[in-house]
Amino acid sequence: AGRRRAAVTSQLGSFARAIVGWALFVGLALFLGGVVAPLAFLLATVWPGARDRLAAFTSALFGSYVRWMPFMRLVVVNPEKRLEGARVLVANHQSRLDSPILMSLEPGVFGPVRGYMLKVPLVGWAIRLLGFFDIDVEPRAALRAVARAAERAIHEGKPLLFYPEGTRSRDLEIGSFHRGAFRVAFDHGIPIQPLVIEGIEHVLPPGTWRPSTPARYPIKVYYLDPVWLGPGDGSRRESVRDATERVRNAMVEQLAKLRAQRREDDRPGG
Repeated sequence: AGRRRAAVTSQLGSFARAIVGWALFVGLALFLGGVVAPLAFLLATVWPGARDRLAAFTSALFGSYVRWMPFMRLVVVNPEKRLEGARVLVANHQSRLDSPILMSLEPGVFGPVRGYMLKVPLVGWAIRLLGFFDIDVEPRAALRAVARAAERAIHEGKPLLFYPEGTRSRDLEIGSFHRGAFRVAFDHGIPIQPLVIEGIEHVLPPGTWRPSTPARYPIKVYYLDPVWLGPGDGSRRESVRDATERVRNAMVEQLAKLRAQRREDDRPGG
């Protein structure tokens, strides 16, 4: 009977944390998409700095949302390896929460997103305000958009985010990488900042809407060594190919280490 009560209590707690977390998200989306974004687009006609100011405010709100999530907490590993200024962030992608997590750690971050994200009511307005742009367009238009984004990142000293797998992983492993992020780094002389997000797959496994772990489960964001590449590394094709392979291998290896440590920590008495 005691075990049954404990299981029921755990289930109720899981539901409660999920309801609070999603209620916060809906409230944030309503406020950003229904108030902040329209205000920014309206004020931009008379105040050139309106969108930047409100974009910074939006980024800060996303950060607060992640920090107050009732079912997870962030643990940043190797923060000393984190670069400042313009850089290409390359991250693994397993959850819808990956981007809010990175927004909370990397103020001003922006980058390409799938077109359907920009069509989500209210949320699409908010992320467009932050500078995210549609990558599901005609290839030459996509290349121009990415080039403009790289120039903006350099001019404003902001991080440019790419998920080189192209979509969320379905088997929770790091898939093959597209090379677009690495071409941007080569062409514009921007360093690559790889990072690995680990643990979110335990909190919200694919296809679920409520957390399956204890309250405030730690999610690790691990910063790896930055990578610089450019003309001195050989031909563009060789440099991009080698960097893509090197970064992916490092991320796969680090994810495996973090998961092994997680299993050790989660063992009874660990």
